[in-house]
Amino acid sequence: MIRKYPSLLLLLFVVSGIVISDQTRLPCWMFLFGSLACCVGGFIGLTRHSSRVSTILFGLSLLFFSAFNFGIRFYDVGPRHVSRVLQDGEAYHIFGEVTDWPRLKTNHTEIKIALDSITTDATRKVRGTILLKLTDTTTALQRGDRVEFHGRIYSVKGSNLPGKFDYQRYLYLKGVYGIVYLPTLLDVRIDKGNRFGIFNYVDKLRASIRNSFYRNLSPTAAALAAGFLIGETRDIPTTIYSRFRDTGTLHLLAVSGSNVALVVLSFMFLLRPFSLSRRKRAVILLLVVFLFALLSYGEPSVMRASVMAALVIAAGVLERRYDLNNVIAATALIILLFDPAQLYDVGFQLSFVTAWGLIFFTPRVMELLRRYHLRFRYRWLIFPLMISVIAQVCSMPLIALYFQRLPVISVVANLIIVPLVSIAVIGIILLLVAHLIWPLLGMFVGSLLNQLLNLVVYLLGVLGGENIPLIKIGEIPPLAVLLFYAYLVLIAVSLKSKPVQRAALISLLAVVNIGLAVGVVGSVKQPDGTSIYALTVPGGVAAIVKQTGASDGDLIVTGLAGKDYEIDDRIIVPILEGLEISRVNSLFIVSADFDAIDDLVRLAERYRVETIYVAASLEKSIADVVRAIGAEGKAGRVVLFPKSLPASGKQGYYPSRFGVLANLGSMLVLFTDRMEPQQITLIPRKDQQSLIFCGRLDIKSIDLTKGSPWPDIEQTRSRLLGLFSPGELAPASVYNLDRLGAVKVEISQSDSTPPKIELLR
Repeated sequence: MIRKYPSLLLLLFVVSGIVISDQTRLPCWMFLFGSLACCVGGFIGLTRHSSRVSTILFGLSLLFFSAFNFGIRFYDVGPRHVSRVLQDGEAYHIFGEVTDWPRLKTNHTEIKIALDSITTDATRKVRGTILLKLTDTTTALQRGDRVEFHGRIYSVKGSNLPGKFDYQRYLYLKGVYGIVYLPTLLDVRIDKGNRFGIFNYVDKLRASIRNSFYRNLSPTAAALAAGFLIGETRDIPTTIYSRFRDTGTLHLLAVSGSNVALVVLSFMFLLRPFSLSRRKRAVILLLVVFLFALLSYGEPSVMRASVMAALVIAAGVLERRYDLNNVIAATALIILLFDPAQLYDVGFQLSFVTAWGLIFFTPRVMELLRRYHLRFRYRWLIFPLMISVIAQVCSMPLIALYFQRLPVISVVANLIIVPLVSIAVIGIILLLVAHLIWPLLGMFVGSLLNQLLNLVVYLLGVLGGENIPLIKIGEIPPLAVLLFYAYLVLIAVSLKSKPVQRAALISLLAVVNIGLAVGVVGSVKQPDGTSIYALTVPGGVAAIVKQTGASDGDLIVTGLAGKDYEIDDRIIVPILEGLEISRVNSLFIVSADFDAIDDLVRLAERYRVETIYVAASLEKSIADVVRAIGAEGKAGRVVLFPKSLPASGKQGYYPSRFGVLANLGSMLVLFTDRMEPQQITLIPRKDQQSLIFCGRLDIKSIDLTKGSPWPDIEQTRSRLLGLFSPGELAPASVYNLDRLGAVKVEISQSDSTPPKIELLR
């Protein structure tokens, strides 16, 4: 094992070290001391000819070193790190350097800035990285530029909302500990770096490639060509991007092993007419791989594929035999030593699991079909289908774990679209060569390539339309994913061993019975109740109210501000999908900017809203939007509500200009944008408890039933309680969502059961 797969053994030590460091968060000096001690012990073992003990000690030394490497980068960062000196929302004079290529999104630009110093009353040296978000798209800033600007640095907030991933941990693992928002690049003073470095030449080459695409292809085809070849996806229409996602072919827009392989094969073909030695040809191919990795923005997926390609090319030059398991393990080992946080990257996990799955399962399945190897249908139908199925089965558990959805037709879609995209990538390379030789020849090749890319778009429309089903899965434990992979390995081994076949069958029966038992337990009727998800949205508050176990609910929006991105697709829809809500019964719009109303109307049309309750002040605005986007009869019946709350003790919703009061039987809940003292007096009842969720309040959330150690909160609590007459029931709590982000409340139908409240951010 050790001699046959040394890279795999070392990789296990490195992965273990990263996980231990991440879970224990021990001081880094302990890991460093352990690494040095084990290394010294390994050398002592060598002098005593104890190879096995030395191997284990050197492996432990690598384990502790990888733990030290992770810790020193991500949590044991020292007193001068930005995370230790940052005051959330404080205005600073910031000095730093651009450390990565700008990420151009649909309506903004993200730029990573390595800090040099910050100034408030005094200037102090700091280290660490922040993310600068500009509300326009620009390529004026490039790697190596020195920048200076004034801005407020906000700490990164995490999220446990349904349908959301932990953005805080994601940015932390990218080395980002703060965010600065600026409206325009005019607020940034730029000192240009060296204009003759390799990164600047790469930028110019990338711009030339994109210009070549847009000269010879239609806009949509040019955007797809840039995405397929170098991972440049910003110009791809949202609808087409969604179809790639829903058909399970989104990986085609992330430059990966297939792209690198096609580029290498294309250049090998182009180099054939030249009488070059094997070593010179290998050097050229290594340079091509390196340049291609830079052109693709150094994305993790392309870096993994590039390292693997470089190892295979180097092995060919050295005339050394290689095992693909060792190549993949060595690639992962190199990447994790340089960037240990890649272990937690979804793309990293998917690519390596899929690669190992293909290497492990494909030979075993091929052995079963050995008698058909020479037949035409095996080569052109059975073998591609087998590869697609194995890749999908190996990636399926991780996709279910991270995205809670599985495309039903992903195998078919990959079987049809992947070969077309592979041909398209070769055509894209030929287009670049033809355009370089003779622009007119480039136009001819582009006309043919344009038809192929349009065919891909058409097939995406057929395979990824709105009626294509998706299997939506709730949260599954990581242990279940590990057990699934263990069972796959057991099945593969059982193909040649009858005892293992019996063990696999017995374990399958055990798993099925356990699953049935869990299903029976899970099918027990849950107690009736209401769940509320209240969260901040740009400028205001959104709340989703649903019954326990229901697939429909009601949506309340107040104070929504218009943004240059689609609020429905970016914020509200992922939450609704995470809650498994397929229909919104009623939509309440208390207040919203004109630029935000179209987002809400699209949302109402998409979720088949029955009734839209709108403040009378928004009557003309929503009528204009409905006509402009052609949503008459599709977005639900519009009902205007009065300016004051009706006096009613019945269950239901009571909207007003102050907000929406929800009478849920055992609890009254008020949703409002801005909390004002006089609003509280609108909802007290002698026989019902109440809660308030607001978007703006000067202090943190207040528990009105208890005292508080903070003087400002205690003073406000006393002032609010003083608004009520003797015998009146004051609200139990006032939740400031601007500070808390999001709150989940579970309210039982029983009057004696208190609400269960959980902070989600």
